[in-house]
Amino acid sequence: ASESTREVIRNARKEASAFVFLHDFPTVSDFEFLLFKQVGPCKSRAITLERKGVVPKDFGALSGLCCRHCAPIYKGKSPHKSMWFPPNLESLIDSSFSQSVLNHMMTCPDVPQATKCAFGELKRLASEHCVTKKRGSKKRFLEKIWGRMKNHYA
Repeated sequence: ASESTREVIRNARKEASAFVFLHDFPTVSDFEFLLFKQVGPCKSRAITLERKGVVPKDFGALSGLCCRHCAPIYKGKSPHKSMWFPPNLESLIDSSFSQSVLNHMMTCPDVPQATKCAFGELKRLASEHCVTKKRGSKKRFLEKIWGRMKNHYA
């Protein structure tokens, strides 16, 4: 990886996060670690959940996820595209969820360019070098995040 990508990962390891901890780093790919470091908690409001197609009573006190770069701009305003409310663990694990988060990160004007470049480079390197994760590592990582989401506002 380039020095710039290594620096982005080093910085991500130093930054506090509600759902991704330093001890998660060796258990998951650099790409997934970095991706989920870009999101933080957001409290759901009934109207937000309804607009996202989630039944409020089914969501309870579970935290949603939001882009930590642009969410402060929208704080307290209507729902925006950088808020995600997976209703269950299976939805969080689904590859389309991670792809949706990545798509936002790559187009969000508030995400640092170095972070966007790091995502591109990490994906390219994994493909070029046929890097595969340990079977089930992403699922175990997202199970931990799910547990932290469930307990965040409890």
